Amino acid sequence: MSTVIIIGASYAGLAAALELRHRLPASDTVTVVSANENFIFHPSLIWVVQGEREPADISFPIRPVLEEAGIEFICAQLEAIHPPAKTVSLSSQETLSYDKLLIATGGEWEWDAVPGLWPKPRGHTVSILSPWDAMAARSEWQALLAHPGPVVIGATLNAGLYGAAYEFALNMDIALRKAGVRDQTSITFVTPEPFLGHLGHGGLGNSRQIIEEAFSNKQIAAITEAQIERVEAEAVILAGRRQRLPSKFSMLVPPFQGIKPVRETPNLGDERGRIPVDDTYRSTSYPDIFAAGVAIQIKPEASSLLPCDVLIPGTVSAEMGRVAAANIAADLGHGSPVRKPANALKAFYVLDSGSHGLFMSLGAQPWLNVQLNVPGPWSHWAKVIVEKYQMWQIQSGRY
Repeated sequence: MSTVIIIGASYAGLAAALELRHRLPASDTVTVVSANENFIFHPSLIWVVQGEREPADISFPIRPVLEEAGIEFICAQLEAIHPPAKTVSLSSQETLSYDKLLIATGGEWEWDAVPGLWPKPRGHTVSILSPWDAMAARSEWQALLAHPGPVVIGATLNAGLYGAAYEFALNMDIALRKAGVRDQTSITFVTPEPFLGHLGHGGLGNSRQIIEEAFSNKQIAAITEAQIERVEAEAVILAGRRQRLPSKFSMLVPPFQGIKPVRETPNLGDERGRIPVDDTYRSTSYPDIFAAGVAIQIKPEASSLLPCDVLIPGTVSAEMGRVAAANIAADLGHGSPVRKPANALKAFYVLDSGSHGLFMSLGAQPWLNVQLNVPGPWSHWAKVIVEKYQMWQIQSGRY
């Protein structure tokens, strides 16, 4: 009788848990630990700001899904990992023993990376990275509509969630036009990427052409290879060029680092708390620890003047979770090992760029690398369909 503990209940964690329950006998225990009671479809948080979605529309309780599948669920935060003892400590004061551990927690936002980067009131920005931040940003959005002014959107050094920033900028353009105040509101996009649509990958298909064309048509100014020095109450200051960008509404994606328990576990994470793994998603330091999703170390293959992290879609995180689950099961005597490095995984990604829709189907094989630019609102409706379909998949235990 074996015990597998999964830390995290988003794309990678849930996909791994369901896969393990399918592969392991009923006598083996699969436990998911998460600080969040609900699954949140994060890509749709961009719409919460403008009132097109409510948090309840894009979330649902995790516990019933897991318990229906025969998976134990503990709502608690991971406090510490003890590899020699093969235990984890939780905020609930519990200490759990494991035979195999899968870390699928994602990471933490480094708001201290740039002075003033924290969301208001602690800093001078708004955020779309959590439901509560998106709801707070809605108030700032409404204030902007009442008193229009310049907007700055973008990402800091070492950021990786470029897709959300691009989508937010293009959807904001549409919303401002609908409100009749676009002519009173400039939008400037700042990014460390060497060109628009780089995404930490050197570009994905024709992503550069599509995003540059969309920005040009929508009169969104762009500054690439930009390093943000600090954020002020009504301005974003760029380093080096000493450029001051006036802003009444600043949404800037911060860098991502591994969670504190990973950073505090000797030899588990790199200097940024990301977990180095082999092509079975096993930790290179601890054979009984696996990791999947944005918790793992993925070094950018594309060179850039300024440090850029890589975009990892949820579909890729989920596939990592399934591969890790297959290898955990193999370790426990059920099935054969599967080797599939992150750059060999297929992803499906829809970038809602308003009237310049971008569908991406990405994979290691040439025939999987397909990008479609379909004029009109089709990318928006495609993303809505993806949202509804993926939430149904997860909620029904079919993910």
